[in-house]
Amino acid sequence: MNIKAFSRPFTQQESISQEAIDAAVEVLKSGRLHRYNTIGNELSEVSLLEQEFANYQGSQYCLACASGGYAMSVALRAAGLQPGESVLTNTFTLAPVPGSISNAGGKPIFIEITKDLVLDLDDLSNKANSSGSRFLL
Repeated sequence: MNIKAFSRPFTQQESISQEAIDAAVEVLKSGRLHRYNTIGNELSEVSLLEQEFANYQGSQYCLACASGGYAMSVALRAAGLQPGESVLTNTFTLAPVPGSISNAGGKPIFIEITKDLVLDLDDLSNKANSSGSRFLL
């Protein structure tokens, strides 16, 4: 697989071309906002985007996600998270992180942070050992 690295700053937004805006408006007007809202053998714009991005990355598959929370939930399922299994996560986080763990069927185990807002490695070690968790999100 030939993965292409994104090297530009994530916080630097680029302007969106009128062509891209018009294409997005057409998708919104169609009402077909996800890959399964099609008729017959029709391919949705989302499905076409997934195929194009997979090809660009040199990968066989791609799944477009509407949010980071959904992406984390899909990743946990793909990694084999079992119902009720614990997932270690940072206490200093936003709701989508523990929400994605719960949505995937897992149980969030919160790891304390230091005054520098990084994971407390002693707490991480203790909770990883006591919970037997295979995952850190």
